[in-house]
Amino acid sequence: MKSQYVKAMARAGMVAAFALLLASPLRAAGKNMAEPSDKAPRQPFQARLIVGPASTGIQTAYLAIPAGKRLVIENISAVARTPEGVKMELNFYTYLDNDGDGVGGIEDIVFHRIALVDQGTFDGTAIASANHKVLVFADSRIGDISYGVTLQGRLNGTIGSPAFAQGQLTISGYLEDLTAR
Repeated sequence: MKSQYVKAMARAGMVAAFALLLASPLRAAGKNMAEPSDKAPRQPFQARLIVGPASTGIQTAYLAIPAGKRLVIENISAVARTPEGVKMELNFYTYLDNDGDGVGGIEDIVFHRIALVDQGTFDGTAIASANHKVLVFADSRIGDISYGVTLQGRLNGTIGSPAFAQGQLTISGYLEDLTAR
């Protein structure tokens, strides 16, 4: 009888240890710990920015991010239309409070270069395009300063009238709430 009691206690101990293992953080290691289970639903977001540079100077377009939100960009596509023989450089920049100091300094700005691929010339217009899966974060504000996404376009030469140059950036992703620090 005593050995049956010892065996039953040993089994109960193993069951309790197994139950603790199932609930332990070690078992949860396979789960993405960065995502809380009570995560708010994502708000889909897409927008297009357009620049029309006329010379080697930089022209910019600005996209405001709704207050209290972080924009998570998951895909970008871009197109540059220029006169034949002229090329366009496109890039965009975002801000993220990387160091958590609440001050939007140079350490919080990131430039994203867009690798345009020549598609050819159609009716005298040279086309270059890009489509990239990305993961880019952009805060709507750092401290008291509002930020957004800024597109920059620049030509490698000047163009005369009635020549036309245009760069477009389409971003797709979602908005999430900024957490207070």
